[in-house]
Amino acid sequence: MNVAITADVHLPAGDNHPERYNALVNILDSLVKQEINTLIIAGDLFDKDCSNYSRFEEICRQYPQIDIHIIPGNHDPDISRSVIVGENIRVYNSPALQEINGLGFVFIPYSATSGMGECIGEIRPEKRWVLVGHGDYFGGLKQRNPYEKGTYMPLYRKDIEEFSPWRVFLGHIHKPMNIDNLYYPGSPCGIDINETGRRRYLLFNTATGHISTEIVRTDVIYLQEKFLVIPDENEVARLRNDAEGRIAAWGLNQEDRRRARIRIKATGYTSDREVIMGCLKDVFAGFSFVKDEEPDISSLHVAKDNRRNAIARRVLELIEEMEWEFGGNEPERGKVIEIALSVIYGGDS
Repeated sequence: MNVAITADVHLPAGDNHPERYNALVNILDSLVKQEINTLIIAGDLFDKDCSNYSRFEEICRQYPQIDIHIIPGNHDPDISRSVIVGENIRVYNSPALQEINGLGFVFIPYSATSGMGECIGEIRPEKRWVLVGHGDYFGGLKQRNPYEKGTYMPLYRKDIEEFSPWRVFLGHIHKPMNIDNLYYPGSPCGIDINETGRRRYLLFNTATGHISTEIVRTDVIYLQEKFLVIPDENEVARLRNDAEGRIAAWGLNQEDRRRARIRIKATGYTSDREVIMGCLKDVFAGFSFVKDEEPDISSLHVAKDNRRNAIARRVLELIEEMEWEFGGNEPERGKVIEIALSVIYGGDS
């Protein structure tokens, strides 16, 4: 049987950001259609300034067939069963082992003074079990929450090796990702322009361990792209092809395009900034920009020195010929090109 898992909904106080409430409703509607009766929320259900939970309670009352299991995150550490009322709501304020569909789930709420391993050690589940927590994983994922510096309730690779959870689901990192049997579902609705693309929640089959993703229909889809302009006679055509390729890679249908809010930036060097701006406006004319912005060319410099342009073209050819695995522990190809161009053009660009 499937259970659904999400995290980092960040429901706000008042009438701010109704799109976040709508994303949660969309998940619940989807579960009803699929006849799934369990939703797990791995922390930060509420934003830090939210102290009135009546709107969330009303939503839950509309879905009595769905049991909602919640652990507090670092943004909502004070939520509890005593402040959130609902027959189908369960909040875990301390580490607990709960059986769902015959499988043990260890719920670890956020704590500012301990790691997840310490809390798991208090329970020490013996049979096959699943971990649900909220914090940072140290053991392969390099991503950290860009909004919050520092370490939040760490889970270490040695914890997983010692306690051997079957699957691990964590909140706190808003970007969807996974490594081995550890999953961050990511936020179900983009909090701002930095959380791009369609959002998701997870479905976990408690019998087979299979994990799949379901798309959340959000009111807004945030998208942003950065283009590196290289000065030569083909720069505009190359930029246009690149931009059209990015749009195709978004995979948006017409409805998605109406909900998309984009941010576009061009960096590098060009012989004509006005032409570059015109190209970007033309290619992205069918989209709405965040806060009615225009394409950002503030970091796009003019380069009219033909000798330096020739040097730049040759350097780029050499970079293309390099047997170098870009990315991972090495810089991305675009970053290498950007730095090379800055060295070539220097302060005279």
